[in-house]
This record gives sequence, C-alpha cells and structure tokens, in this order.
Amino acid sequence: MIASSSDQSTQHTITAQNRLGDLSTKDSRFGQYLAQWGFTLRICDPINLHTASMPPVRPIGSTTETRNTPVPPDMRPSGLWVFESRHAESFAMSVTQHTFLKFLWIREGRARIEFETDSLDCESGTLVIVPPHTTHRIVDSSDAPVSLFGLGLDTQELRCVEPVLPLYQTGVYSGQRLGTLRIEQHFRRLLYLVDQDEATSQFASVAAALELLSELALKLAPAKAASGTTNKPSGDPMLEAYLEWLQRNFFEPLTLDGAARASGMSRRTFTNQFKARTGMTWLEYVNGLRIRRAEELLADADRKVSSIAFQCGFDDVSTFYRAFKRITGRTPGGDCV
Repeated sequence: MIASSSDQSTQHTITAQNRLGDLSTKDSRFGQYLAQWGFTLRICDPINLHTASMPPVRPIGSTTETRNTPVPPDMRPSGLWVFESRHAESFAMSVTQHTFLKFLWIREGRARIEFETDSLDCESGTLVIVPPHTTHRIVDSSDAPVSLFGLGLDTQELRCVEPVLPLYQTGVYSGQRLGTLRIEQHFRRLLYLVDQDEATSQFASVAAALELLSELALKLAPAKAASGTTNKPSGDPMLEAYLEWLQRNFFEPLTLDGAARASGMSRRTFTNQFKARTGMTWLEYVNGLRIRRAEELLADADRKVSSIAFQCGFDDVSTFYRAFKRITGRTPGGDCV
C-alpha cells in the first residue's frame, strides 16, 4: 500500500460528483458552511461545485499496489492516520482493535465487517465506523476485494472530538443515509495534506479531518423536527437529506431552484413533493425555521432586531418584519397586529 504521494506535480481537475447523483448548481449554498466546536470551517459547497482544482495527487488506482495484509497504523503527531488500501484477492486480516476512532470509506468491491458481536456487509459507497477499542476485521468478497480510504483519529490528541464521540457508533452507513456528504472528496484532500511536510499543510489536514467529522456528526445527530412537518418520510432519500440539511442551514442564502436541484428534481416535482412532505410551501417552511430562531434570539433584550434578522437569513429588516408578522401575528417588538 502506498499512501498519497507528494512527488507528482501535475495539477488534476476533479469533477465534482455526489454519490446520489449530479447535484451541480450555481445558486445553491447547500453545505457551504458548518459551525462546530466554537469556530466556523469554510468548506467546498457540494451542490455549488461543478469542478474544483485539486492539489496534485496520484490518480486513484493507477499505481497503488494491492495488499495481502492491512496497512500498519502510522499515527502522525497531529493525531491523524490517513491511508489508502487496495486489497488483493489473497488479502487476509486478523481480528484487531485500536485505541483511536477509525473510518473506512469503501470505494470499490464488497466485504463483510466482523465485529465482536455482529457481522455487517459493506460495498462501494458505504462508510464503516469503528469506535476506539472495538474488535473487528475485514473479510473481502472472493470475487470483488475492496479498495478503501481510511482515517484514524486519536481523540486524546484532538480532544475537541470527545463531546461528539458517542455519535460515531459501530456500523456500516449507506450512501443514502449519508445523503449529500462528499466523503471521497474529503479523503482525496486528506491524503494530499498529510503527505506534506510544512506546518501549514499539517494544520490544514487537521481542519479537513474535523470538517469531515463535523459533517458526519450533523448527519448522525437526531435532527429537531420543524414546526408543521410530518414524521412520515417522503420515500425520496434526497429530499430527506435536504430537509435534514435545512434544519441547520436555513440562515444561508437559498432559492427554490437551488433546493430543487439539490434534491435532484425539477422545480415542479420538488414543489409538489415538498408540500406533500411538509404541508407547507418551500418558502413558508424556510421562513418558519428562520422566524422560530428569531423568536429565540429576541428573548435577549440586548440584541438588535437588525442583527437578529441578518443572523436568521434575512437580507433586510423590512422582509424580516413582514415574515415575522405573517407567521406570529405580531411584530418583533411584541405588539399584536
């Protein structure tokens, strides 16, 4: 196994793809910012991105040798271990466990992940989570050995992960469950950054790893149901993923066309399915989330209305006032209308 190599200088342009379909659009902000652990990480928008110039990395699968045994752990001082592994047909792994949190992104092939009390199947496009001190081993399919990316994270070095560690439960998570996360793109970047010597790249690798973990944490954490929504899933995984994302990103600049593209639908289909799922129009739903947050912020008498309007996603105070009156029946100052 060879991890990401730094001896190539060719600049590769990677076409942005999503595991659940082509979600490219110019006006959606779906996933552009995430806030976690007291700071904000700016990330590439998985919906807004058509192409992205990536750092020079080895074309995946072109020169990486197949392996008969697992990659030996190589935890960096930063608290990260990032690796790539292509399994030969003769690959064999003994039962093992680690003191760190481990993620495996299955790029190709099929396998069975054997844990101490369970055995789960995985295939291309699935993520395996192995918490610290969890016994496990990979048993490849005889006709389709896996190719995978791996990330090990030492929570003793990166203690900011400890509060959300319970979210990363043992298991295999499908592409539909993960929705719009572009995990493979995250791993490509990590493989490049950890292979660089300068301190800035090592610092960036930690930020990139936390970015991935924060996205996963938001996906795996129970989402608060919005007022007026039904508990019955729509049956469309992309719409469900969008609704889940919207709960925590309603303050972003949003458009109906961008929402439809993010859900992989035409505007008309999205409008109909969204109304059937939530009982509201898209704009009513978004403004409902924004005004609910505004009411929480208005409890602080020291906050200015203009500041609250901006924080909740309104570009101007007059639009905020109109939406607030329409939804609550009163003004932000508390007067009934």
